[in-house]
Amino acid sequence: MSERFYKVIFYPEGKTALVQEGSSLLQAARMAGIRLEAPCDGHSKCGKCRLRASGSLNAPEEKELEQLGALADEGIRLACQAKIFGPTQVYLLKSKEETFGTVADGQNKGLKFNPRIRKLVLPPNNIREERKILWETLDLSHAKHISPERLPVFLQTLAQEHLTERRNYTEAILRDNSLLDLRYRQGGKCLGIALDIGTTSIVAELMDLESGKNLGTRSCLNPQTAFGGDVLTRISYATNQDGGAQILQSEVVKGINKLIDSLCRTHKVTCEEIYEIVVAANTTMLHLLLGVNPRSLAIAPYRPVFIDQLEVSPGPLGVKIAPGGVVTLLPSASAFVGSDIVAGLLATDFHHFQKPSLFIDIGTNGEIVALKDGLLAGASSAAGPALEGMNISHGRRAESGAIEAVSISDEGDVHLKTIGNATPIGLCGSGLIDLVGELARVGVIEPSGRFSKNERIPAVLAGRLVEFQGQRAFLVSEDGQVFLTQKDIRQVQLAKGAIATGIALLLKELNLSCQEVQQVLVAGAFGYHLKPASLTAIGLLPAELCDKIIFVGNTAKEGAKNVLINRDAAREVRDICRRIKIKELSFLPEFQDYFVQQLVFPT
Repeated sequence: MSERFYKVIFYPEGKTALVQEGSSLLQAARMAGIRLEAPCDGHSKCGKCRLRASGSLNAPEEKELEQLGALADEGIRLACQAKIFGPTQVYLLKSKEETFGTVADGQNKGLKFNPRIRKLVLPPNNIREERKILWETLDLSHAKHISPERLPVFLQTLAQEHLTERRNYTEAILRDNSLLDLRYRQGGKCLGIALDIGTTSIVAELMDLESGKNLGTRSCLNPQTAFGGDVLTRISYATNQDGGAQILQSEVVKGINKLIDSLCRTHKVTCEEIYEIVVAANTTMLHLLLGVNPRSLAIAPYRPVFIDQLEVSPGPLGVKIAPGGVVTLLPSASAFVGSDIVAGLLATDFHHFQKPSLFIDIGTNGEIVALKDGLLAGASSAAGPALEGMNISHGRRAESGAIEAVSISDEGDVHLKTIGNATPIGLCGSGLIDLVGELARVGVIEPSGRFSKNERIPAVLAGRLVEFQGQRAFLVSEDGQVFLTQKDIRQVQLAKGAIATGIALLLKELNLSCQEVQQVLVAGAFGYHLKPASLTAIGLLPAELCDKIIFVGNTAKEGAKNVLINRDAAREVRDICRRIKIKELSFLPEFQDYFVQQLVFPT
């Protein structure tokens, strides 16, 4: 029997895809180049890939109806669950690109400006000496190494110089003793980029490697989020989808090139003047940047393909910088304590602290490093994307209209702060943690995580406890119809429980009590928006640490910048990796008992 293919049209873009019978609308959208929100990569767990569709589709099944509720009666479908059995028309619910916000900067100890890359202005060439080789007329005594693939290009440049006698100058770009480029023009820039590739966002900072000046910073949503909101989902996609790792590699490079192009246009420079990118990222993101399938990271004993510092050419990656430039991937400490954390320790000088301290990056993968008497212990907890607003009924990224802060007065009045002061459309991570913490504080949420009985709480709050999609829920915003469901609270419990367990077990590993900890550095774009009281209210951090919390921002990018501008910083990063003693929490016999204890909200 021959295979059948059907046409799917996406409005208002007018894009089309010809797909095999039985394919999902999510698969069709990807074929058409339509980017849909799909943090769970089509497993019907997040309910984000909503669209309006008509035509020959299967009827919604129970799993889809649970996510959509009454919306299913309005023709709304989940793209991952709607299967195509004939010509289909799709109407996207959002036709313009969403705004996206993140924290670009962070704490930085400020290293001396001493980059490995420098520009050398060469003296005029004496091109009239017939017997002397042109190469020897250039003062390139510092350049001991030339990559074989670049040598023909350099020789061609010299030939052009020889033919154009009026050009009596040449600029060489060196990285230590290696010649990266030879230019027969004057005044060109010598630039570099510090790059943080996060699971959710990408941040790039353009640096002038002659002056040390920061020229600008740009950020964007990591395009890989369309294939999964967390690293495990992306590992699954890379493993189970034909060419999945290469697809994800192509997507992240598109995002990087988009940032490079924006920075270059703004500052009137060319991408060919960028000679190094230093990358900080978690271990999975580093694998996917190189197109390396990271499946070994998800299977015990969780062995990465590589964790050492790597230096690769930009051409094979598709990264648009100088052809002779270098893309430097910073080293990771383990499979799940990546170079973003190591870079953060460098930027904050955490590894030199004299007093017991904690370093925490709260995100889809909560990484923790504890320090006592010069000893570093690190671990990772798979928190999942819930704390960043994903897998939450009305969760959103940090975009216009997302609720970013919540407070509840003694009288029970709920006060919301949205990004851009726009009408509430959902809860981003900081707003979610604020809300759950406040509801736990006033008694709407019991320590077990269940909603309290109405008679136990103020009437004004009891009136907000309603039925939503067949379960109890708290009405957050009457204007935006934003709800927090019982299932959402469970997702927060699981996420905060994982990170709190990691903290407790690492403190135990170093025989360190909460009272002894002198400071807690909370890193990352997400952590920057949180309030200390909210973190302790939900039990992610013990109450004893509330006054010791310091938010340090995007230290991953700052650490990458340190390596870009200081030749000794890379050696320091490698030393940090060697010092960290990694604990695989799930292998510890007491892990499950600790985890169950940490699910409870503080009383």
